Amino acid sequence: MPGNNPAPVFRRMLGRGEVQRFAPIDAEIWLCQAFEVEQREDWPVAALTAAVDGLAAESGWWLRADPVHLQLQRNRSLVLAAPELSVDAAEAAALTAALNAHFATDHMAITAAHPSRWYITQGEATGVTAPVLSAVAGRALPQPLLGGSRASHWHRVLTEAQMILHEHPVNQAREARGLPVINSLLLWGGGRKPAVPGRHFSHVCTDDVLATALAVQSGADSGAAPASAARWFGKRPDPDGRHLITLDRAHLAARYGGADAWFKAANALEERWLAPLWAALDGPLKHLVIVATGPDRCLRCMLRPADRMKFWRRSRPWAALMPSAA
Repeated sequence: MPGNNPAPVFRRMLGRGEVQRFAPIDAEIWLCQAFEVEQREDWPVAALTAAVDGLAAESGWWLRADPVHLQLQRNRSLVLAAPELSVDAAEAAALTAALNAHFATDHMAITAAHPSRWYITQGEATGVTAPVLSAVAGRALPQPLLGGSRASHWHRVLTEAQMILHEHPVNQAREARGLPVINSLLLWGGGRKPAVPGRHFSHVCTDDVLATALAVQSGADSGAAPASAARWFGKRPDPDGRHLITLDRAHLAARYGGADAWFKAANALEERWLAPLWAALDGPLKHLVIVATGPDRCLRCMLRPADRMKFWRRSRPWAALMPSAA
């Protein structure tokens, strides 16, 4: 175990705040629910992010077809996805061109609007449901992966795409450089572009494209998450507004690097964000809500200035906070 007292302020905050425990929830689903976006055929992430990526997503059915690396381990396949893949624009263009040449007779095209975010659009319902990205990234693929009325069609698409990708020169070059090959697609987030009725945040600071899309559609100001709370306080335009900040590096570290990586990321998160926010409850912050989503549990912790004085409450043990990486 790295260190004897990992993330002590984080554990103190969860020990002294008002904590609620909920059923497990994935990050994309929490974001949709926070902005009152409803699940229909599936959670309609693709159409929302396509609009941010510059595509005309006002009509049609959209599906994410993200490039991934499937790592075979005995009887299961682990998913490696962006940003760990480091796909560049030229690689994405070459791979999607090969896929589109193959699928031309099916009248299906894949658009790499972003090197790590590829899209399929159709005029009618895609007829497929699938887990969201955060539910499978760094984990074993569930079986069956796809559901819905046309699941068998999309399983065929995946199988043929894997065959095209397998021998592609881009992957041969990546393998020669010691990089994971792009050997499959992750189909998810299907649906029409939905209304975003939730107006609960005035400002959204995030590096997550879905959170950005939801902010834009809801009318909230949005921008990249600063490197630290100190920079956020320096730029915060509306001290009395309701701000949403998404920070997921500790979660991704647990998925891809295990316990050691999670401890390192959690300590960095505490140093840059949580400790300064905890201290700010004595000053500019009126209250603070921390939501930790994941496959094991969802925690919501409400913190007010008076909670800093609750010295009799013990800190939470680290094992209760760390997400499972399995």
